[in-house]
Amino acid sequence: MSRSSIAHSYRIALEGRAPFVTLTAVVVLAVTLLTAQAMLVQRDRAVLDAYADRLLSQAEAVAAASTLALDQAAALVTAPCTSADLAELRLLAFKSRYVRDVGRLQDDRLVCSAAWGVLAAPARMPEPDRRVRGYRLWGSVSGIVDSRVAADMSAKGDVIVTTSPSAFDRVDQLASGMGALLLTRDAGHVFQRFGDVTALDPSRQEAWSDLGSTRHSRRCSATFDICVAARARQSSLLSESPWIVIGLCLLGGFAGSGLGLLISASQRNHRSLPKQLERAILGDGLTLVYQPLRTLSDRRLVGVETLSRWCNEQGEPVPPDTFVPMAERQRLGGALARQVVRKALAELGDRLRDDPTFYVSFNVSATDVVDAAFRAYLNAATAQSGIARQQVVLEITERSTTRHHDLADGMTRLREDGYPFYIDDFGTGYSNFAYLAELPLDAIKMDQRFTRAIGTGSAISQIIEAICVMTRTLDIGLVVEGVETEEQAQVMVELMPSAVAQGWLLGRPVPVDALPVD
Repeated sequence: MSRSSIAHSYRIALEGRAPFVTLTAVVVLAVTLLTAQAMLVQRDRAVLDAYADRLLSQAEAVAAASTLALDQAAALVTAPCTSADLAELRLLAFKSRYVRDVGRLQDDRLVCSAAWGVLAAPARMPEPDRRVRGYRLWGSVSGIVDSRVAADMSAKGDVIVTTSPSAFDRVDQLASGMGALLLTRDAGHVFQRFGDVTALDPSRQEAWSDLGSTRHSRRCSATFDICVAARARQSSLLSESPWIVIGLCLLGGFAGSGLGLLISASQRNHRSLPKQLERAILGDGLTLVYQPLRTLSDRRLVGVETLSRWCNEQGEPVPPDTFVPMAERQRLGGALARQVVRKALAELGDRLRDDPTFYVSFNVSATDVVDAAFRAYLNAATAQSGIARQQVVLEITERSTTRHHDLADGMTRLREDGYPFYIDDFGTGYSNFAYLAELPLDAIKMDQRFTRAIGTGSAISQIIEAICVMTRTLDIGLVVEGVETEEQAQVMVELMPSAVAQGWLLGRPVPVDALPVD
């Protein structure tokens, strides 16, 4: 074949491949640009979702504060609108971060409040914007006492609270083109509006494949009738630098991988167990069970230990030895302790008030014991519920006594307030008898590993008698953990007739409505 024939054949081959090369280049370029645009969408979506999460978290915190203030005001035993009652209402308002005022209603008229005192003429409340589960809600109501004042309000029974106007200040600043609504699940009532909401569809839930000109986000609380609907205008790849477009074309494959990682990270972060736990603790999502405490000599029910339980958002139970340390690492231990105290005093309130000899015990951390704010909260909670402080036992693990010098002052102050102190899981920590003698204790709780050793011939069982001698020497009580057999119960009765015990032989942890009478 001649040289000219070869060149002609080569030219024809190139011409035949040209459309395929061109098409491939167009497809690759289109996919790359689509990926880049999708990354911009995901960026905007992540920003919008993060804002919606912050707004929902803030709304849950405000709702929890309002609910707590309503419950605490309803539990007051002072005569409504007296000077003593107003003083207590002012204290509630002062202690709440998100409640500006607490007042009393009579026949749908505001009679008095912490901020305004006793009104010269009761102010009639307008028809509520929303009624749900016994609560009445008003959005930006004005002219109740002063026409210059407008605020969100909520009421239950004869108590009404006013939300602080600054409650949403930290989420009030939106990026350009963003808007959000804080509303009920059925969109029947809007609590707050943020930014431009004129084109916002509160029921729209955006799919992952939606690459349109706007972003939409919707979040709902698992605890309260509160949802967030947010919207943002879409960024465009055409507004970016041409060099960025070129770079994205060259690195299209890497961009696709990065997008997948970004989506995965965003979803994992939102669904992570610590995030779920944070929402449960700040949103009142824990439940309580109570394990009976009985005297071994006559099996009389003398008290209960409070145990917290939590299921994640998939309905799966998470063990306390997993979520309690997790809460402490997230600096949520104080909030967890407060929720447990509040719920237990509410659920056991009637029983504790009816029987002054009956008590409830709580596990507290070393941080709680030395925290002046926790002490104030505990004192306020017992006072408002009408429960004697000696009926509230605080349990601290023996491991915490390694910091006994820091704990001693805090324990002394709480004990002077009237709260008994027990050392929990005695025998598992590091404290020696001298340390325990220095701490202001009322009893120790012998760890169940000693109880299980009874009747086994184990050397551990020989320590039990020494523990009993120690409690008599220190003149403190003994609570035996993990009693599961009659043999264990009888041995402990012989060694320590005054001992109190808990375990499956004496009663398993149950909800308050399943707790035995005696």
